[in-house]
Amino acid sequence: MLTSPQTAPSADLPIDRIGSAFYVIWIGQFVSMMGTMLTSFALGVWLFQRTGSVLDFANLTLFSTLPALLLMPFAGSVADRFDKRTILIAGEAVALACTGIMALLFWSGRFEVWQLFALQTVMSISMAFQGPAAYAAISSLVPKSQFGRASGMFQISSAVSQLAAPLIAASVLGAIGITGIVLIDTLTFSVALLGIVLARFPAVARKSAEAAKARRGAFQDLRWAFNFLRERPTVAALYGYTSVSAFLSGMVTVLISPMVLSNYSAQVLAWVTTCGGVGVLCGGLLMVAWGGPKSWTPHVLAFNLVQGVTIAYAGISNSVAVLCAGAFIVMFSSTALAGCMAGVWRRKVPRERQGSFGALQQAVGLSVIPLSAVLGGTLAHYLFEPALLSGGIWFDSIGAWFGQGKGRGTGFLFFVVGMTGAAVALFSLSHRRLYTLDTDVKDAI
Repeated sequence: MLTSPQTAPSADLPIDRIGSAFYVIWIGQFVSMMGTMLTSFALGVWLFQRTGSVLDFANLTLFSTLPALLLMPFAGSVADRFDKRTILIAGEAVALACTGIMALLFWSGRFEVWQLFALQTVMSISMAFQGPAAYAAISSLVPKSQFGRASGMFQISSAVSQLAAPLIAASVLGAIGITGIVLIDTLTFSVALLGIVLARFPAVARKSAEAAKARRGAFQDLRWAFNFLRERPTVAALYGYTSVSAFLSGMVTVLISPMVLSNYSAQVLAWVTTCGGVGVLCGGLLMVAWGGPKSWTPHVLAFNLVQGVTIAYAGISNSVAVLCAGAFIVMFSSTALAGCMAGVWRRKVPRERQGSFGALQQAVGLSVIPLSAVLGGTLAHYLFEPALLSGGIWFDSIGAWFGQGKGRGTGFLFFVVGMTGAAVALFSLSHRRLYTLDTDVKDAI
């Protein structure tokens, strides 16, 4: 048990093992993530029963992500300049207060939709500061040889939460109501807050913050992150390849539900979703057991190739077995690749700049969600689906190969997205400069 919340006196990290401070924080975050997923499920049910409006669901997503996206660049600079442990404690305290207020309003019977949006906005602002601080903190808590393993542990906790929370919430919602579930979430935030309070951060975390304070301001930090990529074209190319693949995967994530439901029941969609969650879990377990490559190798980008080919084949086949297997393979591959890439970014970026670079990464990640959703939905609704319906422009040509009728247009779009992803992966694997990344760009940690 860690008894002191102060910074550890040692300036060095363990050479080849993850310290106890990381495990304390990880357990707290695992418990908190489970509570958050329980509440997310219950709030979705409550919102639909209360309004029945799809627009309200869209607004909930907007209020949950837009404030974080807008504040992320500034928050990254704050994460670099100030004590990361203090930022994490403040963020958890804000989340704890918001869920406590939500539980009180539900208990009193006075909870309204606008209050949900307001609380989600506050929690999104908190997330904007917590995200870069957590990203930078891991580099101070974990030796670089264990970056991939640490990433895998967080992926496991995410997968278990996504798999278990909806089942648990559906089982207990009738018994304890949404007030009880939100109270459970409040308790889980308390556990996460306690974990951060008890954890001892090494001296390198304090020193990186002191070095960052000597710099000018948030915009200069954001410009540094862009310049870091511009001045290192090999790193920029690698970042570009992985971002394009993430964008294409985002389109598939948005379209999988309507494609499955066009031909099958909601139960089949649940099977497909569960298989995807198991893929995330297995990918995380792989990273924990393996830890990722000890030095950079572009061969890990073959995960993108596997992912692209699988998506393309799922679009062609559309059988339940292929969709379930495809969901597993795609999520397993993306999780394993994300774990490998996490180690690369953390090694190449100086500790005192990790918050700024992490903020840029998370801002790009948040931007991908609405952009891929809009593009994928627009292409499917206005072009691909009508084209393979009776009388459509591709009904007799492409339809003879991919099938005709409802859902097959989305299947063809899956094929196009998958083959595009496979082409990007092949191009990245043939990029000679990526093979000399470790030589061209030395590790900063």
